Amino acid sequence: MPINTETQTLPVPLYTNPKKGSLRLRGNHVEPSAEAFPELDTKGYTVVKNVISAEKAAGYVDRMYNWLEGFGNGFKKDDRSTWRVDKLPYFSKGGLYNRHCAGQEQVAWDIRSEPALIEVFAKIWNTEELLCSVDGMNISLPLPAEDLEGDRGSAWPHVDQSPNRRFKHCVQGIMNLAENGPNDGGLMVLEGSLPLYNEYFETHEKEFMPKEGWTWRDSYHFAAEGQLQWFYDRGCTWKKVEAGPGDVILWDSRCIHYGAAARGDQPRVATYVCYKPAADIEPEMLDLRKKMMAEGHLTSHDPLLFRLTGSKIFPKERDDERTEVTKPAVLSDRALQLAGVKAY
Repeated sequence: MPINTETQTLPVPLYTNPKKGSLRLRGNHVEPSAEAFPELDTKGYTVVKNVISAEKAAGYVDRMYNWLEGFGNGFKKDDRSTWRVDKLPYFSKGGLYNRHCAGQEQVAWDIRSEPALIEVFAKIWNTEELLCSVDGMNISLPLPAEDLEGDRGSAWPHVDQSPNRRFKHCVQGIMNLAENGPNDGGLMVLEGSLPLYNEYFETHEKEFMPKEGWTWRDSYHFAAEGQLQWFYDRGCTWKKVEAGPGDVILWDSRCIHYGAAARGDQPRVATYVCYKPAADIEPEMLDLRKKMMAEGHLTSHDPLLFRLTGSKIFPKERDDERTEVTKPAVLSDRALQLAGVKAY
């Protein structure tokens, strides 16, 4: 059945409502651990050091540059004079590649299948039986200032959780592959915003809630003027999260954040990773996962309550946009389990 990209909705009923403002998945919802990474509950984010080796991370970086070169637009990884927008395939937000079937490339699946990376999320959810998101990659090159005008370089503060879900629902991740300092692009978090999440949406219904209510879509952008000032008035400040090659950055989806463009002279190279317990997925969504894998789509960040995304779902931004991977990925048994194709 064709998918309406404007009205993608989740199967109903997916939720119980034990009390107003605390809607959870029906069934045996697996609770995340508070002990695994305590900073997730105090600061809203943390960096897990040396999850994979720097040498392995460098190998992934090289493969991702090779992927860029494969478009044949003139980009050369060893020639910085070719690091220009007109030499690259379509991207957004500084270097976000969530089209071109990027998330279904072999390199993306090899990263998702790293045992030490999986173990990070196994600690969060107290289970090894996980499903993963099929999200994109980020290659934010230090481009000339004129190439970062408008949407490519601007801030886009948001949360990746519906305002209707006011509990710890999802922990997102970045597999960081290159040294990532203060000017190299990457995750910006609004420190102090996590504990204010519920209060904000409870007290701003008149100003900013649409007449149909807060969106159930797990994405809310703070686009209206004055929205962030409320957080600033309560002491929240922006923090650039720095990480080394092989580190994993984690953050609670309620923490206000965005991905900054690279402004220094070093590139940002990373993939987006997220895992949640396989036991929590609804049958309808598991069926959709299998369809997604068969057809080569990408997903939004949540492995259980995801939307289909990517170049096969949305209209092309450019004529040279790819709708197939360069070569079908060969998935291990573990990767097939993470994908939801093979049962645990």
